[in-house]
Amino acid sequence: MMPLINLIYLLQLEEYDLKRFSDWLKNNPDRIVLEKKKQIDWTVKAKLIFVLANIFNIFINCKLAIKTSVKILSPIDKILKKILIFSASRKINKMPNLTVIGITGSYGKTTTKDALTHILNPKYKTLKTEGNYNTLLGVAKTILKNLKPKHGIFIVEMAAYKPEDVKSIAKITKPQIGIITAIGPMHLERFGNMETILKTKLELIESLPSNGIGFLPKELEQKIKNFNIKSKIEFFSSKEELLVKIGKIFEMTENEVLGYLKNAPPTPHRQEIIKTSANITIIDDTYNSNPIGFLSALELLKNIPAQRKILVTPGMIELGERQFELNKEAARNAAKIADYIIIVGETNKYALLEGLRKKPGFDFENKVFWVKDLDTAKSKISELAVANSIILLENDLPDHYF
Repeated sequence: MMPLINLIYLLQLEEYDLKRFSDWLKNNPDRIVLEKKKQIDWTVKAKLIFVLANIFNIFINCKLAIKTSVKILSPIDKILKKILIFSASRKINKMPNLTVIGITGSYGKTTTKDALTHILNPKYKTLKTEGNYNTLLGVAKTILKNLKPKHGIFIVEMAAYKPEDVKSIAKITKPQIGIITAIGPMHLERFGNMETILKTKLELIESLPSNGIGFLPKELEQKIKNFNIKSKIEFFSSKEELLVKIGKIFEMTENEVLGYLKNAPPTPHRQEIIKTSANITIIDDTYNSNPIGFLSALELLKNIPAQRKILVTPGMIELGERQFELNKEAARNAAKIADYIIIVGETNKYALLEGLRKKPGFDFENKVFWVKDLDTAKSKISELAVANSIILLENDLPDHYF
């Protein structure tokens, strides 16, 4: 039985969602989640659950004690959330001159948000949502804590884990400009199918006012005809084209936009290139990998000359029924480029191994290694890396996926 404190950590990793918490326990009956990459964030909520669960644990088992504690706190939690959301919405309403730009999509949200902030901030005081503050509560907290009268533009990254999530964020932020970066199979296990993913992301565009403007990838042009869209729509074929189009709204020339973009700092953990003193290059692409991003990172690995190319990856998650297939395909593509491949953890071990075994001409026995965790992976990297090596770190999973 997993100790109580470990169960609370798991609950927090699953964002206090009891269904996801229960599903993980059902699918992993013998595993214990350890605090390796991060630690429990001892918020008031976490402390209350811990205290209540300890009391209930005298009479019932740990798992049931946690679930009971969450359910008891649920009514208070809902009231506090409503107050927070109402306060944030009210603050936005008191800033009629604020331009809000909403960004959602299956991938590319954060890099687009960061690039846009870098481009607009020199001329307009721009605030963006930080880190993973991209849920309804995260956005509300950002508004209450960081949004000031001096800000002219507020760029809001909008995450979605189920239908209505984007709509609820748009309701309190009231964006005039909406961007869908891309549609792909990320979080497929939560949404069920691609149609629901598209519908959920389009909640942003449907929320725009009639004088607003939405920007969508060109490939969605034929897929949006049956949606209730009031605003003007423009399509783009590349991130650069999107940013230039938005720059024009703010009276910036194409040269200005591209100039700022050229000097934009890299978004951390998104194909971030790091040079070490040992003449080894690291491509840090550890933030939330997806099939398109994985392929893009492999292309970057391919195009940088090196004595030895090493891929380190636990594979990709939250891809629903396609997870095995998509990881197997990623492994086959990796075998064309990497000299050595280190697979980390159990989650996608068999899918990645199968993809590599079936790649003709790839020296599977001598080029592929499986390790149980990142600490072991670091040791294996030290063994394999030589001067002028390049190492691609593709994805990093939270503690409960190892």
